[in-house]
Amino acid sequence: MSIRSVLCMTAALAVGAGFALAANAADENFCKDYARAAVNQVRSAEKHERCEHHLRNEGERWTRNYRAHYDWCRGVRREAAWEERNARKYALERCARR
Repeated sequence: MSIRSVLCMTAALAVGAGFALAANAADENFCKDYARAAVNQVRSAEKHERCEHHLRNEGERWTRNYRAHYDWCRGVRREAAWEERNARKYALERCARR
């Protein structure tokens, strides 16, 4: 097999892998909604004094930065974004009830 054939096959595999990763990533509209919801959840947490520890201790999960949430979402599968959204939801419910 020539070096040219090997390079062509490698390039084809790389392109195919890129398409496979993109196919599993959350789509643009889903991530816009995800980021809006994330920022709203952060604002809700800020209204509850008992939720402050989440804001300080859990880092990027509780950022007000829409773009950070959106970019993270675009790099993960939809299921992972749902899990993160639900994790914020449950944390907010727990600290707001105390």
